[in-house]
Amino acid sequence: MRAFLALWRRELWSLLIAPYVYVLLGFWYLLNGLMFSTFLEFPEIQADLRLLPPYLFGSGLLVWLLLPAFPPLLAIKLLAEEHRVGTLEPLLTAPVRDISVVLAKYAAVCLFFLLFWGGVLLQFLLLSWHGAELDWARVLGGFVGALMVSFLFLASGLWASSWGGNLVLAAGGGAAINYLLLFLPAFFETDEGRIGAIARACNLPTMLDRSYSAGLVDSAALFYPLALSGLFLYLTWIRLVSRRWVP
Repeated sequence: MRAFLALWRRELWSLLIAPYVYVLLGFWYLLNGLMFSTFLEFPEIQADLRLLPPYLFGSGLLVWLLLPAFPPLLAIKLLAEEHRVGTLEPLLTAPVRDISVVLAKYAAVCLFFLLFWGGVLLQFLLLSWHGAELDWARVLGGFVGALMVSFLFLASGLWASSWGGNLVLAAGGGAAINYLLLFLPAFFETDEGRIGAIARACNLPTMLDRSYSAGLVDSAALFYPLALSGLFLYLTWIRLVSRRWVP
């Protein structure tokens, strides 16, 4: 446990002092602020603010186009960068288990990513302070759903980061995986058979809209991103273990 906490603090500190991370954060806040102000101009949203959370936390432009790319850009700091500068091998030969390395890095980047969605949640708080009546079940549900999807994308980005020291390939590979997780089910959801049913159940934006952003969180909406996140963390651990056999 001490090794895990030491690694967790080390990774969190490395994210806090990385300049490019704050460039990403500033860009994220800028885009979210622009989208938030744009959505508030929509007549249907002005008439019913309950429609706003799905735009920011569900099937809006942010989730479809931007969210898949940001987590891998953070995850490259965790393994690909260490591989590039040569600090990964000493870490893996230290008296600490590989699973502790994976979980500490993942926990640190997940905690840091709260800053990204926390800025979006702050906009709803500011709206409420100015007298707007919000459905907080929808807002908080959408916030939790966005975090769940983000944690999934961070796990896939961490796995992509474990394959080598090329930062471009690590970031691009993680983003490609995330876009597949978003778009692949959409290609098959119109199928009337079992494949279509599975695709509809695995459609992340639909899951966010109909479950989290609607204030209704069911077990399937919780299990799917958690299970996939666990799978990618397991694959990352396998990759680190295999480095002892195949560099």
